[in-house]
Amino acid sequence: MAILDSKTLLKLPVHAKSGALLGKVAGFDFDVETHGILRYRVQPKGLASGMLASPLLVAREQVLSIDAEKMVVDDAVEKEMELAKAKAIGLISEARA
Repeated sequence: MAILDSKTLLKLPVHAKSGALLGKVAGFDFDVETHGILRYRVQPKGLASGMLASPLLVAREQVLSIDAEKMVVDDAVEKEMELAKAKAIGLISEARA
């Protein structure tokens, strides 16, 4: 069993399965009953970082792999991030999304 400390986890780059760099792990939500991580907070990279009001939430079920070098998530997370960016800059409305 591999173990990552929070310092390492909070610096991990997050990639989609396609290989696209999405950002980095900025936090996580912890379940006090099960002592497990429920979801990760991913801060987008580059200009997208300033566009979004809050980090993207990634459910643990969307995480395909994680090690000391990177986290790999389902490609659907990349689509969610693109949708959030489009909403943030007004390309689509909440009603259309």
